[in-house]
Amino acid sequence: MSIHKKNFEKFWVGSVSFTATEIFDDLNSAVAVSVPSAAAKIVIDNKTIAYDFKRIKEVKNQNANTLPTPGDEDPGRRESKKVSEHKDTETKEKK
Repeated sequence: MSIHKKNFEKFWVGSVSFTATEIFDDLNSAVAVSVPSAAAKIVIDNKTIAYDFKRIKEVKNQNANTLPTPGDEDPGRRESKKVSEHKDTETKEKK
């Protein structure tokens, strides 16, 4: 028997002002980009950081939000069996 220690995860949302700068080889490349890439240098204005508390959630372990690792078998590769024949339920008109 194992006892799972429960942890509590706290969530915040927030906002901050920042400046992003990126170097491009030519004007057309710079115009074509609409958001900064991973190459951009981002500087956060620490005076504008704001946090808003949202909720606390009880979790069993630190990996509670991850999906389980798939097993060796594909769950879609199972054999199906026909349980019953389809019955014709339409009624025919008598003449």
